[in-house]
Amino acid sequence: MHLDINDYTQNQIQSALAANIQTAIALWEARDWQTYRSMRDVLLALIRSGRGDEVGIEQMQFIYFIGTYLRRRFPGQMPDWKAFTAELPASHPIGDKAWKIATEGAFFEEEI
Repeated sequence: MHLDINDYTQNQIQSALAANIQTAIALWEARDWQTYRSMRDVLLALIRSGRGDEVGIEQMQFIYFIGTYLRRRFPGQMPDWKAFTAELPASHPIGDKAWKIATEGAFFEEEI
């Protein structure tokens, strides 16, 4: 996983920022794991580089959907919320929008 935002082009960043649950479903149906993984990595790199305010609920749903949907096929895994938040940075800037969305309940209150 690339976590340095400088590893990505503006085109890759803009594509990832346009991702939503419909994008995740389409990639899942197409079994296009490479595209899903690269878009997910861009979003995580944005969050980890301090640009999490650009990542909204739609993008968090994108990150959450495939990882948690596919995880259900493997018994004995940790709960979905724990797997989801484990990928986010351990520490975060105060007021970081993405972190708030992911951890303060707004994300889990949204219907997918």
